[in-house]
Amino acid sequence: MRLIDQKNAKRGLLAVAAALLISAGIFVSRVSSANVTASWSYDYGPMPACSETRAIDCIDHFEVLDITDSNKQVVVIQSVSNPKPAVGKVDKVSTDFKYGPPFGQRTISVIAVGRDRDGVRRTSSPYAARVTVSIGPLVKMFLVF
Repeated sequence: MRLIDQKNAKRGLLAVAAALLISAGIFVSRVSSANVTASWSYDYGPMPACSETRAIDCIDHFEVLDITDSNKQVVVIQSVSNPKPAVGKVDKVSTDFKYGPPFGQRTISVIAVGRDRDGVRRTSSPYAARVTVSIGPLVKMFLVF
């Protein structure tokens, strides 16, 4: 009976140690992340922002994407709501986010996400507003699209 208790105690200690290592890794990666501000302009003249009274044929929100590896799935970094007010040309739509790891050369893109006349999600091209930058740990970056 005592041998079984020792095995269970060892397994328990190994599980706690593994959980601590994983938690420490997550903490260190978040602490070392870069602080990024992305800013862009958008003209709502051709297609207005979605609202309570307009749910189709409108711009719903924006998404900041990592499109570095075109062979893999695009990574959505953050969704950004329409600014208030979202009428005409808005010169400064912006968002702040933490990024990394991974670090190094990254291609970051901003897309407009809208709904067409049938209410189906439509997006702008991820290659229209993009920038390739070198992102390192603990840096503060400003991206202008």
